This record gives sequence, C-alpha cells and structure tokens, in this order.
Amino acid sequence: MNTENNTNRNKGIRRLEHPILPLVDMVQFLYLTGSFETIAKVLDEMNESIEIKGSVYENPRQLLAPYMEMMQDFEVVKGPRKLPYTFPFIVNEKQEPQAKLKSLELWIKQRVLAKELEEINSILCEPCGCVLCCTGPDSGFDETAGYKKRMQQEFFEIPLLNEEIDLFELQRVDNDESRNLTAQSDTALDIDGAPFYKHDMALYHWQNGWSLILPRGSVCPQLATETKRCRVYAKRPAVCRRPQIFPYIVEELAEKAKRSDGKMIQVYMAREKILAVWDCPYVRQYYDEIVAYAERSRVEPVFRKSKK
Repeated sequence: MNTENNTNRNKGIRRLEHPILPLVDMVQFLYLTGSFETIAKVLDEMNESIEIKGSVYENPRQLLAPYMEMMQDFEVVKGPRKLPYTFPFIVNEKQEPQAKLKSLELWIKQRVLAKELEEINSILCEPCGCVLCCTGPDSGFDETAGYKKRMQQEFFEIPLLNEEIDLFELQRVDNDESRNLTAQSDTALDIDGAPFYKHDMALYHWQNGWSLILPRGSVCPQLATETKRCRVYAKRPAVCRRPQIFPYIVEELAEKAKRSDGKMIQVYMAREKILAVWDCPYVRQYYDEIVAYAERSRVEPVFRKSKK
C-alpha cells in the first residue's frame, strides 16, 4: 500500500509541476496569430516535446487531447463557430464588462482547470487517508485530522451531481421550499419547526442542485468506519465534493444579464485565482508545489480554512 501511495503522490506532484494551462496558452497564441483554420490543426503540429518555464512536456498533443472540446471555443474568433449557448457575461472587479476575447479566454481556462484539478485532487487525496470531506462537525474523526475543539459550523455540505444521489440510501428533501433556497441561504430551510441541519443527514435538492447535508456528529454512509475509506472513491473525480484545490478564474454572481437575443444569462466576475482549502492535509504538505503550479498557470494562489 505504501508503494502505491508513493506512486500516487509522485504522479500528483508531477501533474502539479506540469500544469496544462501553459500549453493551452501556447495553442491559443498559435491559433490566433497563425494561419491555422482549427484548433485541431494546431495540435497536429505539436508532436515533439516542448519546454515551458523549465517544465518539459512530452507528447503535448496527447496531453492536450482531453481539453480539445473546450479549446475549440477559440474558433469563434476567426471561424464560423458560434459561442456556446451557455457562455456567460463576465465583468472585472470594477463591474465593467470584459472584452469578448478576454471573456472567452477566462471561460475556457475555468473549465480546463476544473477538469485538470479534479484529476490532480483525486490522485493526491487518497494516500492521505483523510476523512474531513466525509464527516460533519464534531464527528469523532476530527481529532485524527488535528481538530480538538468544538467546530463553529452546524453542518457540512457535499455537493452532488444528479446521477450521484442514488449512491446514498437516505431521505430526500425535494420541494418548492428547498428549490428556492441554498444550504447557505440567510434564511435556513425550515422542516417541522427546526432548521434543516438540526435533522438527520439527508439529501437536499436546492436552488443550485443536490447536496448531502452532514449535521453535527454525522458521518457519510459511504465511509467505511473500519477502514476509514470511501466505498465509492473509485468513481471519483466526479463523485461527492468539489476538490480541495479548485479553479477560481471566474466567480458566479447573483445577477443575470440580458443577451442581445433577449435571453437572460449568468453573470460572472473575473478573479484569475485558484483556491486551496488549508484544512486538507495535502494542501498543507504540497504548499510550495501548489504555489509553483499557480505561477506557471499565471493565476494567483489563495489559501483559506474551511472548517473552523
């Protein structure tokens, strides 16, 4: 097991040392300034190893292939391709609209980083044997993770995709009241005269999707108590929680904007950061590598605690 853990750690560190965004930036530059008709034709030329800022990328075409669909959105700039229907309205921190090309670049980077960091997190997470993402406050597992006092939070939330809720045989709360709120709303969802988090753990369908709510003292039913291992971990990176290092290139705002065709679209604010949760053991252990990853990716690293 130690050999397997070391292999995973080394694989994860190597991924941090070779972020994909420098290659994506190169593809963008070559496509926009060259005579290439498509992104695919740019990748066809990237068969030999490339060195960027001291990191050598072997077989860049293969490395970039999983991100092809996202990068193809650059083709709206000089081709017949149209912006995706889900493309949002992006503003800067002064609430000023971003230029079309800058908005496109930010939106592509957000999705590219989300995919890459899901994979990196999954590689680095398992060897830690950590259960912080699997338990509610004051669960009995906290001391193992370094928490020795009562936590401030009343509950923790594990976001779920629609197809993931069947992994949990728990009560489901799905009604007009829940779908008009989120777990973090100022006014807590009331169930039988008490806030939702005062009840047993359950699955909730909120305004922003499904999540598993873990109240005080609770433990995810998919966490095997005898081994402290997740029974559905093999299904990651899609399952359960957002990663503990995640993209913050753009931040979703509460506002909507009206497109030229009258459709209301989501507004995002440009941030150009990655956010790493300090509670996570591997975030603390690989702090220097995460900072270097951010610098190579030309984004700002931000570290913060989640559980208090």
